[in-house]
Amino acid sequence: MTGGGRDEFGEELADFRGRVQELEGIRGMPPDRRLRALEAALIELRYAAEVLWPRYDELARRTRAGAGPGRQEEQLLRALFQRLPLPVALLDRDGAIRRLNQGAARLLGVGAGYATGRSLAAFLQASDRPGFRTQVAAVARGDGDRSFEAALVPADSAESERRQLTLVALRPPGETRNAVMALFQTTGHGSPPPAAPQGTARPDAHTLSAATRETVLLDTLDEVTAALLTTTPGEPDRVLGAVTRALRATVADWAIADLVDDGTGALRRRAVAAPDGREGDGTAAAVLAQDPASCPVVVEAAAGGVVTVRVRAEDVGCFGRDGAGEALITRAGVASLVCLPVRRPAGSPGPPVAAVLTVFRTGTGEPGGPGAFSMPEAGVLERVARHTGLALGRPLRPRP
Repeated sequence: MTGGGRDEFGEELADFRGRVQELEGIRGMPPDRRLRALEAALIELRYAAEVLWPRYDELARRTRAGAGPGRQEEQLLRALFQRLPLPVALLDRDGAIRRLNQGAARLLGVGAGYATGRSLAAFLQASDRPGFRTQVAAVARGDGDRSFEAALVPADSAESERRQLTLVALRPPGETRNAVMALFQTTGHGSPPPAAPQGTARPDAHTLSAATRETVLLDTLDEVTAALLTTTPGEPDRVLGAVTRALRATVADWAIADLVDDGTGALRRRAVAAPDGREGDGTAAAVLAQDPASCPVVVEAAAGGVVTVRVRAEDVGCFGRDGAGEALITRAGVASLVCLPVRRPAGSPGPPVAAVLTVFRTGTGEPGGPGAFSMPEAGVLERVARHTGLALGRPLRPRP
């Protein structure tokens, strides 16, 4: 097998590992949603047995047959890359991660397999992403090396940290286009977390224990249930206002509710619960005044009942823009979001989706904050949406 074949196998293996890590979240899903995830897990197992293992076996046979000087040099370069004392990432010309060394994987708080293929911009604050993409493109096309500061938000923390990013163009062996090497350095605005010893995993700051996670999820359900039980059923504004306040108090930094008009199907914004201190800065007013029809994720949820979970909110236009054209994701400092359809009870009149709930987490939380939304949290939020749909319907009455 050629060197290109080895690289292709490595990319396929990295993608496989990333998909398996995402499937690990099925343990936190409600029982009725596990079947589809289990089917996906079976597909991945067949892929490993029928595709990856035969290719690995062929590579192993060729390696045992003899490793020439070129192969030995390639192995040496890979080892040097992994053991560089500073965090380093190899990027495509569009900013997608090709490889991380051990230091960069610890810094970003992810496994190298999970990160492969994802944009490095997803680990930056939303306001720094456009500039980063522009700088990477300039370096890749040969306009010279670049160095600039950006706010890094690791996957395992809600706290941002400014880093100096140095971008250098290089031409990988056997390729015709430039790649980009990104080097992370401290800026002096704060000390980086101590590096974990080699071979150990960095502790997950937002998952202190299984008991802590369960407590947060139970608190969310408890607050929302209490809010719905103390609100008159069938009054949309009161129901949606109570739910957004409960979500804001427990699991989210922002909570937004949009109602689907029974007659026309038009979306109307009804409630916005903003973080403390943000109510008067104009951002909350801009979100409240926005036409929900300009929010792609909200429109998808209302039209097709689509649940959207963005662990890293890479697409800054997914929630639309304000009157001046600025992305509201950027303006609100959103790092992670979940958008959920609120379905009506079966047999109820009107459109199948009665409302849409959207929750944000920002990238400027306190140390040890909750970080990005997890799959178990998304599962609990789906239950919240279901209970909200019951409260929006007609009051429940006992059967005669």
